Amino acid sequence: MTARTRLALKRALGAASRLYTRSGRRRIILLYHSIGDSPLAVSLAAFWAQIEWLSGHAEVVPLQELLTGAAAAPLQVAITFDDGYASLHGAALPLLKEHGAVASAFLNTGWIGTDTRRFSDPASGHYPQEQFLLWHEVEALAGAGWAIGSHGVDHLDLAAAPDGVITRELTLSRRHIEQAVGRCSPVYSYTWGHHSAHLRRLVAAAGYSHALAGIHRPLADDDDAFALPRLNIERDYTLDDFKAIVRGDWDYLGWIQSAKAAAAHLSR
Repeated sequence: MTARTRLALKRALGAASRLYTRSGRRRIILLYHSIGDSPLAVSLAAFWAQIEWLSGHAEVVPLQELLTGAAAAPLQVAITFDDGYASLHGAALPLLKEHGAVASAFLNTGWIGTDTRRFSDPASGHYPQEQFLLWHEVEALAGAGWAIGSHGVDHLDLAAAPDGVITRELTLSRRHIEQAVGRCSPVYSYTWGHHSAHLRRLVAAAGYSHALAGIHRPLADDDDAFALPRLNIERDYTLDDFKAIVRGDWDYLGWIQSAKAAAAHLSR
């Protein structure tokens, strides 16, 4: 199935899903990686339109505030970025500041430079044709109210890693962030959203309070704090697609992901 066919199918199923009435409070975490012109980045124009629409239709809140459940707005949205690409400082920061919003940045700390930018490595799971932040830019993000959290030192699948590697990734990445900005977010972000019961236990034991996974659905009161859902925003989504995702028309993607995960578990 081509990318275009998959997108057309998503839209068709979303249109059908919209026929079901939804009510009540909705809390969602959006996942981005990069803003700009690289092959997988969300374009600056698209990101601007998305944030402009959110500003008029939802309450955009810091991730930690969303997780506490303190506010009662009908639709609350937290914005997150994984990996730590330079466009967070160059593109996302000024645009979000213009709208009075902040985000959370989850960094592969081993790729953040001091004076020289590192280039992304698609073989390691990075977005292609990207450059990473510098530490003084991370400080600027933190100074603007962004939460800075760990995505590991390197872009490793910790669900498949030995305990020694997991412990190093969890603790050293947090130390890097604490040394740079004084405080690391208590929320951890899994690479590719991959996790296991064992990894969730180790993340909790390392002192994190929450962890972000990759199931496409809103937050629920009974969620596992170490497997929280996020809605991934892709480059080829139109503004109408984005609106449908935020409204919940595409929440069926989470049901499909959960069914596939259950089937994979039973087949082992």
